[in-house]
Amino acid sequence: MLQSVLRWLRRRSFREGSTLSRFVARDVRREVLVVSAARVEEGVITARIRTTNLLYVARGLAPQPEFEPPRELAIEELWKWSGQNWGGLPDGTSIVEHNRGGRSKP
Repeated sequence: MLQSVLRWLRRRSFREGSTLSRFVARDVRREVLVVSAARVEEGVITARIRTTNLLYVARGLAPQPEFEPPRELAIEELWKWSGQNWGGLPDGTSIVEHNRGGRSKP
């Protein structure tokens, strides 16, 4: 019974053409544009992803990114964030470190 409810929820949430959005860190929002939901029953979708550090964009430190090219993704991996919980960049650094050429202190 539980499995059928979960499948129904996945089919409803991950419809082709829909855009899902969620914060993956305090100032980082990930948007998922579903291209194909043909394998949603298996837990896989084809989607384009855009991950935006809203603080960087609002302050003019980084441009608004475009969606990545479409690729197959496991639904359980969509909202995983590899960076720090305070945001920053996916590799765990900040834009300040990148602007200074990798140095964390002046």
